[in-house]
Amino acid sequence: MVSSYSVIKKNKHLVMTMRGAYDYREFLELPNLILQECEDHQCYKILVDLNLVVAKDIALIELFFLGEKIAEVLGKTVMIALVWKSESLSDFLVDVATNRSARLKVFATNQRAHYWLLNEY
Repeated sequence: MVSSYSVIKKNKHLVMTMRGAYDYREFLELPNLILQECEDHQCYKILVDLNLVVAKDIALIELFFLGEKIAEVLGKTVMIALVWKSESLSDFLVDVATNRSARLKVFATNQRAHYWLLNEY
């Protein structure tokens, strides 16, 4: 395993912190891990902090398949706030997932991600 994660239960949401090196195959399993954690905690809002993940060049096709997988596994069930460098690549991931009905948004800071998770109706 190239990366690791930890999950903390907050009052109304979960916080998952990822660290390590980006690996496409591991990240393709991330939606399944998120769903399992949400079901275990009976909490369907999650902030996923990717700031500690080292990723050089992520291929656009990988982001496409990751976005599809997020939508397929999590759909409208789980609300996800990703904290990641906001750039066109992350926007593409969000577009792919949300065009398939996922509830996903990318933020540059944890504070904005928390606000969106806790104030979205």
